Order: sequence, then C-alpha cells, then structure tokens
Amino acid sequence: MIWFWRAVVLFGLLNLINLLVYDGGAGMEPVWIGIIIGSLILSFKKAYVFFFSKRWFKGLIIVGLVIFSMVELLIIMNGIGTSSKKTTDYLIVLGARVKGETPSLALQYRLDKAYEYLIEHPNTKVVLSGGQGPGEDITEAEAMRRYLKEKGILESRMILEDKSTDTVENLRNSLGLIEKEKDNASITVVTSRFHVLRSKMIARDLGKKVDGIGAETLLFLIPNYYLREFFAVVVEFMA
Repeated sequence: MIWFWRAVVLFGLLNLINLLVYDGGAGMEPVWIGIIIGSLILSFKKAYVFFFSKRWFKGLIIVGLVIFSMVELLIIMNGIGTSSKKTTDYLIVLGARVKGETPSLALQYRLDKAYEYLIEHPNTKVVLSGGQGPGEDITEAEAMRRYLKEKGILESRMILEDKSTDTVENLRNSLGLIEKEKDNASITVVTSRFHVLRSKMIARDLGKKVDGIGAETLLFLIPNYYLREFFAVVVEFMA
C-alpha cells in the first residue's frame, strides 16, 4: 500500500501548490478521501484480499477503468478542441478565485484567452461572470473588467454578471443577461481546459448549446484537476 499513500501525499502537495500559486480555490478533498479509503483498506485487509480474489470484482474494476478512460478522453478532447477561430456573438468568461483584488493565475489564463479572442473578433461582446467569495475584496466580474480594461478592451463590450457563486449560476445568470440583449445569440464559454466539457453540459441542461475555448492549466496540476473533474462530470451526467 506504499504506492497508495504516496499518491495521497502527491495530491496533498498538488492541492497545496494550487492554493498558494494557481487558483486558491481548491479544497483538500482528494487528500481526505484518500486517507479515508486508505484507512478502510488497511483496517479491513481481509475483506480487501477477499474482494480482489473474486472475478466479478476484477470485472467491476475493469469496467470502472474503461468508464474513467472514456470520460477523461472527452474532457481532454473538449478542452483541446476549441473554437477560437469561429465568430460568436458573446463570450462568457467563467470566474475563478480573486486574491484580494488581483485575479488568480487560473483566472488570468482565462482572461488572456478571452482577450486574444476579443482582439481577433471586434464585434463580440463578453460577459464576465463571477460574484464575490471569501478572501475576495471585489467581485470576480469586477476584477475581470479591470484586467481587460487595462489591456485595452472597451467597457462597452463588457457585461458584468456579479452574483453567481458556482458554475451553474455563472451560466444561468449569464445566459439570462444575453437573452435580454439578443435572441438566438451564438455563445462561447471561456474557462480552463479541464472545465470546458462540464460547462457545455450545464449550458445544455439550461437549454443552450455553446462552444468552448479552453485556457491552459499549470502542467504539474493537471493530474489533480482532471481527476477531480472526472467525478464532477459523472455527477453532472447523473443529475
């Protein structure tokens, strides 16, 4: 079981780096889940040996790995298969952690992707979506507005959605604002690559088909985020 505890420690370190450097909003769920599962396995070693000696249990493991691989492939392909060359009426930039008044690195990556698109497509408007959470002195929407304004994007192209606290609210509120301005508008969501698939799924559940543009994630944090996103996508699929 040494490999298991090494994995627990690895995810703990990745979460710590994420909290300090990248997003600042991720919790320590993988660590606690790993500790709980590891403790149960060590406490019930005989049960562990019993189950893994059964053919049906090994079959479940194989099925689980196949499902995991398929979901992860969809997450990866949706994150890579961006639509940055396609003209859209509105961008929606999904918020991420703001440290005081400064966008986190994760949010900066999303904003830089949005900025590139807005420069290439001068007729596209952008909805900046995100409320104010713990440790944030201003709303995420306001932090995004300031960031893009400093880079030269006109405020007349920006729409602020500053009430949402999660992805579902981000999209529901943003889609509502867009519908008030234009019927049947084409929409593209800008978020982190690992988050594109789930954002599309949520938008579909809200009755709107959207495209996606994925912003990069720090390389050494990819295992952490893509593992977490697997469970989030499964939950969204089953909802």
